[in-house]
Amino acid sequence: MRMVDLDFGVTTVDRGTLYLGPMNRHLSQAFYPLGLTLFVLFLAFYKSASLMKEMGADGITFLNIMGLDALFLSLLFLIALLQSSTRLKSLRILFVLILFSLTLFYLVDSFVLLALDTHASLFEIGRYTPEFGVVLSFFDIAAYLALFLLLVSVFVLIKATPVVKKAGLVLLVVSLLATGITAVSAPLPLRSYAILSPHDLLERIRPQQPVLAYSEAEMAFYAGLRPAATLIPPTRPNIILLVIESLSSINSEKMSGRPGLLDGFDKLAEEGVLFRNFFANHQASEGGLIALLGGFPPMHFPTATPYMFDEFATQASVIAEYQQQGYFAEFLTSADLSFIGLDHFLSGLGLDRSRGRDDVVAMKLAPRVVQDAPSDAYLYTEALKSVKHLTTANQPFLLVIASTSTHLPYIHPDGGPDTPEAVWDWSMQQLAAFHSRLSQSGFFEHGMLLITGDHRQMRPLTYAEIDRYGDSARARVPLLVIGNEYQRGRIDDRFFQQSDLLRMLGKINHAAVSLSPQTIWIERYNRKYGRIALINTMSIFDEADQGRHEYRLKVPGNRIEWQDEKPEFARRLETRIHSQRSLHQRVRSSLSSRSAENH
Repeated sequence: MRMVDLDFGVTTVDRGTLYLGPMNRHLSQAFYPLGLTLFVLFLAFYKSASLMKEMGADGITFLNIMGLDALFLSLLFLIALLQSSTRLKSLRILFVLILFSLTLFYLVDSFVLLALDTHASLFEIGRYTPEFGVVLSFFDIAAYLALFLLLVSVFVLIKATPVVKKAGLVLLVVSLLATGITAVSAPLPLRSYAILSPHDLLERIRPQQPVLAYSEAEMAFYAGLRPAATLIPPTRPNIILLVIESLSSINSEKMSGRPGLLDGFDKLAEEGVLFRNFFANHQASEGGLIALLGGFPPMHFPTATPYMFDEFATQASVIAEYQQQGYFAEFLTSADLSFIGLDHFLSGLGLDRSRGRDDVVAMKLAPRVVQDAPSDAYLYTEALKSVKHLTTANQPFLLVIASTSTHLPYIHPDGGPDTPEAVWDWSMQQLAAFHSRLSQSGFFEHGMLLITGDHRQMRPLTYAEIDRYGDSARARVPLLVIGNEYQRGRIDDRFFQQSDLLRMLGKINHAAVSLSPQTIWIERYNRKYGRIALINTMSIFDEADQGRHEYRLKVPGNRIEWQDEKPEFARRLETRIHSQRSLHQRVRSSLSSRSAENH
């Protein structure tokens, strides 16, 4: 009986005879990288199955996700065939190294995608090196096991017989066919999970119109169309804006009508006004904080770099308007302020005080949990101290608090199970205790507490969310307003968005007044294939259809391109978009000119 020749780099099985030999010697012969081929197939299967399970989807979704990665897999299979067919030893080694590098990239991207619902931004990894421990925390035991299997798979080779080469060719053809089928049939929301998308590649080679900045005349015109002035509640209350990491509408039964993780939040909602149609403006914490504290959606603008915290720190913010009206503004978080440039943004805002993990002795010495930060219990304790101190001053204050304990990966701060249910239950207990302490201190006699999320949880959208919210599901976060002037237990279904929260705070108690009838969602942009992707892409959700339909548009330079039909509110939205972006360009250009003069 003839056996297939298998080479594991150290031992070779040949017709039942076992002998030893170095890897270098075996690469002098033609071998097919069977181990790496099986590994990438297994990884694609694992990625697709994990996403399908989390989305609550069916086998068709599994096949679509597998097919969307087929283009990248076909590239790997092509390299494997070339490696097994070339006669030059140096080329064989080169192909193996390329194949290993691409497979490693696929592994890292897949596990980052499963952890954070976004692709690995490897071109910007340098920005994360100051807190590399935070980066490593996203990789669980499954990721390290996969890395070990990858290393082992490199040594699993099979002799490149004609039959083996034909099998490899069949695998390549099947993957290319799968690419063609899913490129046409796969639903648009799933395409973002592809590591190498044919749609993105076509976009790269398609002729692009030149991107033009706003002219001086355009900037002057739009400067006269600035939004209305910020409206602070007439009683000038003390304000606490609590931004809870990844607080999501779908996890609240009061918000979504489905049992979830936020029973404690739902109970607390009886103490104030709950906004069930509140919208995040962005997918990540950067965009959420810019929208909430800046008072504008984080739209990229001509002349801007892709570093959001750096760019939007230079713009006039809603925080500055509160300060101009006599408010003391403070930012407090348990995270490291230097992480990805948050400190630059806060400095640009001109806050009266900003503090992070290393600026508070108790938090600096406390045990670190997720995000290399102490738990929310320490954060709330310090916040209560700040409130006690600030209430003795002869001016109103705006205290912004950003939590971390519910950030991925879930780690229980008190040693309980590291599950979403346990972590969120613990977090909501801390929130309830914080509210109780505020109430006991008399804060609500002349103060209001705003509780919202920085963004929806960074997990794949589920079918339940899409069924409940339509296209706007990824933008849904709760907003709870608690204060003596606000009716307890009231539900408010008006559309409202993060960037308008502090600007329109004085309007929320007037139920007949429209707040944000059209909300803006900014796509998260990062480097993809070495270039910035989605940097000028955004969507609009309309109150008229409850946000079920997404109006997509691109804003390259000084023009707007609607991707589908142009809605009836287009002119009003276009004016708002141009006004903000041209103003930001003017500020950026002015700063650049001054910097050039100084040098």
